[in-house]
Amino acid sequence: MSCHGDILNFISALPTDAWFSTQQLLNLGNREAIDQCLYRLVKCGYLTRIAWGVFTLRTSKQIFEPLAVAIFKAKTFKKNVSVHGLDIARRLGLVRENQDRQLYSVHGVSSSFQSTKREISLKSYSPRKIELGDSRIGEIISALWFLGEKSCADSAVQIAVRTLSENEIKELSQSAHRMPGWLTKKVRLNISCLTG
Repeated sequence: MSCHGDILNFISALPTDAWFSTQQLLNLGNREAIDQCLYRLVKCGYLTRIAWGVFTLRTSKQIFEPLAVAIFKAKTFKKNVSVHGLDIARRLGLVRENQDRQLYSVHGVSSSFQSTKREISLKSYSPRKIELGDSRIGEIISALWFLGEKSCADSAVQIAVRTLSENEIKELSQSAHRMPGWLTKKVRLNISCLTG
């Protein structure tokens, strides 16, 4: 059976809305033959390319959530992804910077790829920053850490802390192990000013 037939068999065994990656097909033939087959299947409308190396059987003109695409693509290469501190800082109103590309934090090599309508960038960060994940406390720490020691004003910390519940504020003040020293001091000082 040809590489084309093996790829069609693989695809037909998937649920209709499942995503798959080129990486999952590499055992079915050489890379050039696999890429050619996928190219033809996209061109004839059988597959939709979500991003380079990521496909689905869905052929509708739907919009794919950039975070879901980033997570899927990163998992293909055994990486973990989290929302980048810039996006969280922007959402909190701490920065005004706009950009067309979607930026995410990843532990591992930085990379960029084109999704259906925009560029998605995975920027390398230390495991300590990635471990913050997307919890409310982790998001606040990521946003403030992104601002940096010189740009993280007391007003920014206060804006961020005001978005938290009383229990979350308590958890944040006890999260020194998750922050650099300068941020721990700044957070604790501003929490005591807001609650004292």
